[in-house]
Amino acid sequence: MEIQKGAKIGLISRIDYGSQGFRQSLVDNGFNIFRKIEGTHFNILVGGLVSEQDMKQNMKKYVKTKIDAEKNKKKTGEKRDDFYENLTREQLLSKKFTLEEEFLKDVAEKLSKVFPVIKVVDPEDPNKEKVIDLFIVTSPAFDGEIGEKIAQFLSEIRSDIRIWNSGGDKFVVKYVDKTVWVLTPTKAVWMRGDYYSTPIERVIKDKIKQTSQQGSPDFYIVGCFGSSVHKQKGELKYQYVSVPVCHRLEKTRVNENQIGVSVFDVIDDSGKYLFRTYNLKDIVSQELSFVIPPQGASSIQKKIIENIKSRGWTTPGILKHNLGFTEKVINNELEGLKKKKTFRRNGENWPGIFYQEKSKKYYFNLDYVQHRLKYAMPAPPFDEDRIISFACFHAGSVETDYNFFLVDLPKIILNRGVKILIDAGDTKEGMKHNLDRKGELIAGINNTKQEKFAANSIGIVIFKVFVERFSSLYAKADINKLTQEKIDNLISDSLLLFIYILGNHDLWETEDGHDPLELFHVLLARFLTDHIWQYLNSKQIKTSYESILKITEKKIMRKEIFELPSGLKMSIQHPHMARAKTTSLRPQEMLEFGKRQNCQITIGANFHVSESLNEWDMDLGQCHSQEIGTIKHGSNFERRKMKIVDQGVGYLRVLSKDKKIYMTESAFDGAPRKQPIDNIDIINSYITKEFQIEPLNKIE
Repeated sequence: MEIQKGAKIGLISRIDYGSQGFRQSLVDNGFNIFRKIEGTHFNILVGGLVSEQDMKQNMKKYVKTKIDAEKNKKKTGEKRDDFYENLTREQLLSKKFTLEEEFLKDVAEKLSKVFPVIKVVDPEDPNKEKVIDLFIVTSPAFDGEIGEKIAQFLSEIRSDIRIWNSGGDKFVVKYVDKTVWVLTPTKAVWMRGDYYSTPIERVIKDKIKQTSQQGSPDFYIVGCFGSSVHKQKGELKYQYVSVPVCHRLEKTRVNENQIGVSVFDVIDDSGKYLFRTYNLKDIVSQELSFVIPPQGASSIQKKIIENIKSRGWTTPGILKHNLGFTEKVINNELEGLKKKKTFRRNGENWPGIFYQEKSKKYYFNLDYVQHRLKYAMPAPPFDEDRIISFACFHAGSVETDYNFFLVDLPKIILNRGVKILIDAGDTKEGMKHNLDRKGELIAGINNTKQEKFAANSIGIVIFKVFVERFSSLYAKADINKLTQEKIDNLISDSLLLFIYILGNHDLWETEDGHDPLELFHVLLARFLTDHIWQYLNSKQIKTSYESILKITEKKIMRKEIFELPSGLKMSIQHPHMARAKTTSLRPQEMLEFGKRQNCQITIGANFHVSESLNEWDMDLGQCHSQEIGTIKHGSNFERRKMKIVDQGVGYLRVLSKDKKIYMTESAFDGAPRKQPIDNIDIINSYITKEFQIEPLNKIE
């Protein structure tokens, strides 16, 4: 029997049942992703089972309607409960409580049909089926006591639905031995702001202060705020992800932007994980495009339907102006439309229309749109981009983790199936601010040597990946049919596309009249050409040095704006500024700058911290910003300012179709902190070996 490896957790938040924003089709699409695409091992609703505000109003109407109905029976002489005759206050409250319970149980019954039952093969017994559990963590701020009661009633109806502590609870994840703390907001009032990280980190900090439990969780998952943020541990003493909402955003209490679902994929017990967000905002923003005219609709009625689809509502006056018909004709056509029966088939819907007396507007039937309208999701195949990004390599620094870069990074690239490697600036450390005298540089390494060192280091990473990929492709090829063109194609397909930009450290030497990283660029192309040439010769594969050089030169680019193979535009940035206390401020600013240049993906650095976030834009659709940390483990400058860095590289995978992002997957990989290179050790190794001089003492 094969033991389950890893754990996939499906995450959904704020379906807001009872509100105008609830959409059954969004819930269906979310759970289809969990079941058909991901195969999640369990799913969590992270707050927002119901909309407390709307539920209170609906419950109040329900109770009033029931009581009024009984009172009206007395007037008409119908049989009625004699309960309402000579009621005491206590009796009235008791009856009201009974009616409220009746209402809540009815809502729970309806909700039991909202969530599908998901069955899979039991990993512990392949001959049996297992029902995937749905855990619900309600939010005191968004669900309230009403939501908590409904959740409890729901769990009595459905054995696969389990209710955990309101406001937050710990989940011990089987097979990977990791603890996840799922949190929802407890306070009803949240200050609106522009930055996604603020309310998320406030919830986490409040929970840390309030809890009496020992031992920090491995991860935090925060729901209800309508964002998709992935924050690495390092700068902060915890790591977290936030979950999009899964309803149509009608009104916002905080800075909600994301509609969709997420998957938290813990790969193994080492703690490595991937965070995926599926964007559903594009389809819900176009939900009325799935509405078609009913059978037998006249040409005028079809134009009326298109008018309602364009704005969500209409009036006879607007139709008269837009269509050029008399008001009498318009009203007759509207009356005819009201009589058309609703239908649904193969992703096509006719919800019917209704007239709202107060606003004097015609709408599509909201109840149908909420509960029966079906969305057509984009179908495969999707375009895929896989990117590994590093920044602030600072070649020549004593703090840079060269072992991680030269040994671990090629393995990460191969394991992730990446074809694009990005360097977001500060490739070398530079010489400004007397860094050599302060001991921040490896002894004797000036600007020229730093560029040579950087070219060789990055060249080694690219070459290691090349060898693995070329040997694999060559083994599958028909050697007897290999032409020079096919060999060149194998070389090109095996080489990473390397794109870099200049950082502020790289630009320091412009003050001395030098063009930065010119030598680096030439030497990197030469390094790769030499090593590939030697490797192919050792395998007795015939090709020319010049053809290899042409290929390597095409694979090395310095570009700030770049079009990915999928057609998505990417912005690479290195802002000349410091990090901010608000952790999502810089990645949001970089994304905004990128969007102004019509870029959907932004990768940037200089702050030595890491974070990924998604943001939906009215013109560009889903966009993504990834802030990259550093290959260093810090510096004396940062430590003296009490700053801790995020060390490592960033990974990004994007699925898109027709240049619209459907899914983003992110991860951050780094290494444990190690002691920096000490120049005294370098000096001592030389003087003791060459001259037998006693080593210089270090003050500990």
